[in-house]
Amino acid sequence: MTAVPRTNYDRVAIILHWLMAILLIGMLLLGEDMMELKKGISEETGAGTFTLINLHINLGIAILILSVIRLAWRIANPPPALPETVKPWEKKLATIIYGLFYVMMIGLPITGWLGLPSFLAKHPQVMGLNLFGLMDFPLAPAIPIKVIILHKLGSNVALALLGLHVLAALKHQFVDDTKIFSRMMPR
Repeated sequence: MTAVPRTNYDRVAIILHWLMAILLIGMLLLGEDMMELKKGISEETGAGTFTLINLHINLGIAILILSVIRLAWRIANPPPALPETVKPWEKKLATIIYGLFYVMMIGLPITGWLGLPSFLAKHPQVMGLNLFGLMDFPLAPAIPIKVIILHKLGSNVALALLGLHVLAALKHQFVDDTKIFSRMMPR
């Protein structure tokens, strides 16, 4: 007897997907706020600014940890095949976008961590950064390249990927009528 192929993601994949979606959207919005705040960081900057910076760092670490878990889960539990109505070039593009998402979800926290020493060198008044309130945040070794530029560029790429992902899902759901949303909806 042949097994019926799965058409939906499993519960763990669904939970990780939506948790990551919330964190990533929040992080992208927070990152934009931080770019504005960074322009105004001074000796008189209040604790609220430091709280936002610390929140950004902690969310980045959470995204990194969850991304590694999600990637391991995806490798151990391959996703269901896309519907047959999805064109071959769309399947290939989806594979590329998923791969780039993982590069961004893992790479952005790493580039942020690597860029933090240069940020702190420019803003020594930013103090008291901690990891989930448990310990001082470990700093990366100072490196002579401007990694923070990669971090900023990566966040723009991540935003574009997020937009493509959402638009593709909407297209498949409403234009192609593949009911693709049901694959990733909690049951």
